[in-house]
Amino acid sequence: MKRFIMLSGLILLFTLLTACSSKSSLELVKSKVDIANDKSKVGAIGITEGDKKGQELVPTALYYEFEIKNNGNKKIGGIGDKGLQVKIEPNDKLVAISKETVGFNFFEPSSYNETGVGYGASFDGEILPNKNGKYILTFDLGVSEENPQVPLRVPSKEKLNKLKDNALDASLIVTLDGKEITRFNLKKE
Repeated sequence: MKRFIMLSGLILLFTLLTACSSKSSLELVKSKVDIANDKSKVGAIGITEGDKKGQELVPTALYYEFEIKNNGNKKIGGIGDKGLQVKIEPNDKLVAISKETVGFNFFEPSSYNETGVGYGASFDGEILPNKNGKYILTFDLGVSEENPQVPLRVPSKEKLNKLKDNALDASLIVTLDGKEITRFNLKKE
């Protein structure tokens, strides 16, 4: 009987240690969303034909900024394909609002075909122990000037405000080497 209790205790201890070690040491410490029309934040689209050839159009974009802290004692991530990556997984309501705002689900990269605009990402591929990594995701919503190269026009202020108000109705998924390691619910409680 004593052996059984001891063996049960060891199994329980092993199970607890395994469960604790599989928990991610990443913590979302900051999330910010905005509608941006600033070249330093969202870039610009170069016009390559017509009478405005050589000029640039600055798109209006949904701009996400996140800070993620590594609370562990080992670095997480690396360089290139071994680096951390992040993506937004919108909830159904946000997908519907994105379609209402620009006519398609802009969280799907292939949806940008033929629009003249796109999306972007800037992020730290690795986070050292007790340090923060910064992650920026942008989704172009259109341009204010008429141009045949960029047919997508900026939505109305009302639509942009509705989008911004609901932009955190999503999850932030963190992947490493193509595998999800953690996700954060961004929805305001």
